Amino acid sequence: MAFVLGLRERKKMATREALGFAALRLAVELGLEDVLVEDIATAAGVSTRTFNNYFASKYEAICAIAVDRARRIADGLRERPSTESLWPAIIHAVLTEFRDAETPDPAWTKGVRLITGAPALQGEYLKAQNVIQEALAEAIAERTDRDLDADMFPRIMAGAISAALHVAITRWVDADPPVAALPVIREALQQLSLLPGAFPMDIPTNHTLAVPGANLYYEIRGAGPLLLLIPGGNGDASIFDALAERMADRYTVVSYDRRGFSRSPIDGSPASRVANDGADAAALLRHLTDRPAYVLGSSSGAIVALELLSTHPELTDTVIAHEPPLATVLPDGDKWLAFLDDIHEKSNSEGTLAAMGAFAAGVGLRMPERPPVEDLPPDAAAMTARIQQNLQFWMEHELRQYPRYTPDLMALRAASAKLVLAVGHDSKDSFPAQPNAVLAQQLELDVVEFAGNHVGYLIAADEFAAQLAAMLPRRTEATA
Repeated sequence: MAFVLGLRERKKMATREALGFAALRLAVELGLEDVLVEDIATAAGVSTRTFNNYFASKYEAICAIAVDRARRIADGLRERPSTESLWPAIIHAVLTEFRDAETPDPAWTKGVRLITGAPALQGEYLKAQNVIQEALAEAIAERTDRDLDADMFPRIMAGAISAALHVAITRWVDADPPVAALPVIREALQQLSLLPGAFPMDIPTNHTLAVPGANLYYEIRGAGPLLLLIPGGNGDASIFDALAERMADRYTVVSYDRRGFSRSPIDGSPASRVANDGADAAALLRHLTDRPAYVLGSSSGAIVALELLSTHPELTDTVIAHEPPLATVLPDGDKWLAFLDDIHEKSNSEGTLAAMGAFAAGVGLRMPERPPVEDLPPDAAAMTARIQQNLQFWMEHELRQYPRYTPDLMALRAASAKLVLAVGHDSKDSFPAQPNAVLAQQLELDVVEFAGNHVGYLIAADEFAAQLAAMLPRRTEATA
C-alpha cells in the first residue's frame, strides 16, 4: 500500500521544490557566484529563515532537484507491485521520473550542466550523489529483504543505477542537437542490463538472510533451477565449493553456513536446532525461488534435509539425504548414542582434536589428509580455520543431539517420491550410512551409491557432480 502524505508534508515538499527550482533558475540567470540566498527565498515567495530551515547553503538548494528526483524514484520502487521482479521494477520507477519525451528547454539543460559540471558545486554534488545512492539502496534493500548493513548488494545495485543515470544525464545535456531525456535514460538502463561478458558461473556471490534468532550467510553460483546444498558437521558453505563449481553451469547453486557456524551467528542459546535448521532451509528457499527446489544435504545436513522434506514438502522437488547419522532408526542405536556421549566427554577432557580422531575411527570414517595451514592457498586456509573453530560448537550442540533426532516416517512416506537416500560407495558400511539402509526398507526406497565416501562431494567432485546432474531433472527456467 502506498504511503499517503498529509497536507502539511505536501506543503513542505512543495516549498522545498520551489526553493530548489528557484535556486537553479537564478544560478543560470545571474551566475552561480552572484545569486544570493535572499534572492532565492524571494523568488520562491518565502523568508530567508524558511530557506535556512530547508537548506544549509545555496549550493545544497541548487543540487536538491537531483536528490529529490532520486528519492521519488526510491519511493516509486517501493510502490511497484510485490510480484514484479527487481530489475523491471527499478526500470519502471526510474523511467516514471523521466516521462517527458519532448526536447528540453535550453535553460533547463544549462541548469543541469551547471549542477554536474560547475567546480564550485562539485563538493555539494558529490554529497548529493551519496544521498541519492543511499536512498536507492534503502529501497532496494527493503524490496529484496536484505540487510543494508550486512549485505553489499543493495548499495552495489544503487551505485550502478546512479552511475548509469549520471552518464545518461551527461550525454543528454551535451547532445547537439538537443534530444529528449527519456530515450537516453532508457538506453542507459538497457546498457546496464547488458554489461559485456557473462559473470563467471563458478564464482560465488555472497549474501545474508535474517531469520528468527540468526543471520544466515549464503553463496550463490550459476543460473537455472535452484539447488540448495546443506552442509553437515562442523563444515560450512565452502565445503561444497568443488561440487558447486561443477553444477553451476546448469543450476543456481546455493550453499550456506548453518546457524551457529562460521559466518552465520545466532542470538541466544542454540535450542531446537534441527527444527530451526529445517526452518532456515525453508526460509532460504522461500527467499530465493518460487518453484520447488532441489536439495542435497550431507551428514547432519542430510538430517536437516529430512526435516525440511517432512515439514515443507511443497518447497522441494527432489531431496537427496546423503548419509544422515540417525542412531534412532538403528537396532543398535543405543550403542552409538553411548559412543557419541563418550566422544563428547573426551572432547571436554582431552580437547576437540583428540575427540575428532576417536570419533572418525569409531564411526568408520577416513578423514582426508590436509597439508599444514601455512601451505594452503588463502581461501583453503580460511576455510580450514573456520572449520576448526566450528568444532567446539559442533561437539557441544550437534554431536549428540542430531543422531537422537527421530524422523517423521509418516511425513517422509507421504513425500517419498521426492526422496533419494544416498551413501558413499567407499563408506556404505560406516555408521553414518547405515541409517539409510533402514530408512530404505521402511519407506520402500532404494539406496543410491555416490562416488567417494562420507565427503565424496569433496574428494570425488567430478564423478559426484556427474551422478547428481544425471539424477536431477533439467528445467529450462531460472528459479532464483
